[in-house]
Amino acid sequence: MRVAVLGAGFQGTGVAIELARRGIEVDLYDLNEVCITQAGFRNEGKIHLGFTYANDGDFETAKLMAVGGMAFGGILERWIECDVASVGLSAPYEYAVHRDSLVPAERIESHFAKVVALMRELAESDGSDYLGQNVRNASFRAAIAHSDVFDPETIGSVLATPELSIDVGKVTELLRQRVAAERRIAFLPNRRVSDVAPVQSGWEVCCSDADAPSRECYDQVVNCLREGRLAIDQGAGLPPKPPWLHRLKFGVHFSLKEANDALPCTTIVLGPYGDIVGFDARRFYLSWYPSCLTGVSAELLPPDWPRELTGEAGSRMIAATIAGLAKAVVPLRGLSEADMQEVKVVGGIIFAAGRTDIDDPNSQLHTRTKVGVSSRDGYHSVNTGKYTLAPMFAMQTADRVCSEA
Repeated sequence: MRVAVLGAGFQGTGVAIELARRGIEVDLYDLNEVCITQAGFRNEGKIHLGFTYANDGDFETAKLMAVGGMAFGGILERWIECDVASVGLSAPYEYAVHRDSLVPAERIESHFAKVVALMRELAESDGSDYLGQNVRNASFRAAIAHSDVFDPETIGSVLATPELSIDVGKVTELLRQRVAAERRIAFLPNRRVSDVAPVQSGWEVCCSDADAPSRECYDQVVNCLREGRLAIDQGAGLPPKPPWLHRLKFGVHFSLKEANDALPCTTIVLGPYGDIVGFDARRFYLSWYPSCLTGVSAELLPPDWPRELTGEAGSRMIAATIAGLAKAVVPLRGLSEADMQEVKVVGGIIFAAGRTDIDDPNSQLHTRTKVGVSSRDGYHSVNTGKYTLAPMFAMQTADRVCSEA
């Protein structure tokens, strides 16, 4: 059996590796020269356990994230064949509850207690861990904001959690090596997939590149494209269900010239706020939602937005991100681009069901349950939803492909 996997992002690369492990020949298509160059290489790497989704009243999003987050490390180890902890993990997250939070602090604390109880239950039921961490006695701790770290006029309380981020750069490097070494995977770079259509023997994948247009037939196709997925699905007879939004969100990756262990690994909740992620006292990621969200589209195919900012545009983004976060996080005050090295201001497209943005408490973006694998006669489309869920959905996709072999 031959299978085409469209899109060599984190999701598509994981699907290709898993299929190859099961003895299936895979052609892995991508528009770029190498695997994993977009959102899966540029985000903060948070492996969600559900804490962020306190505005999802039925708790279903938190359940999905907890299951996916607890499965993440074991599946990734299966692919990269080394211990997940050695890849590089952040400090545990502290969630800072903004005084203008869309959800009251008491309700957020209640939600956190349910998430922790679910983590314990999952760990007890099958012995799973979370990125190599034993969470059978997981807990969270609530505290009043300390004025030397969080501005008490902006932040009302702080909740310490066991949630972590993973070093996406290192993960990407290891997965690229795995693809290159796998004889059952043929990586096909610089290919723009224009159409997928059913044929008598399976599915035909068409590429419209001017220098080398091509048509190739496969037994099955897995569509893991990031921004082009919906249009290809529609042509393949699996039309997407509106509403949806594509959002372009930037983050600032950098190393400090001088170590600073006062910067907390923090997510500010709940609303259009931001994150600080620290992998040690020097390597950080910053994102402030009001400044870093630069594009929103409800079209089938989003615009060809720029994904990297340099020069004056990059400097403006850095300054605005620091200024926004510094209103809440005291140790950021005084930080400037001059204190940084190896700076990259890069963005990725976030796809989610919904009509309005996260500043709307009734927005569907506060949930992530309309995600996963959809299939039709050997054609499979994967809506990842969150980086956290990609390994779990890769396993589910491989199961479907094998069941239809």
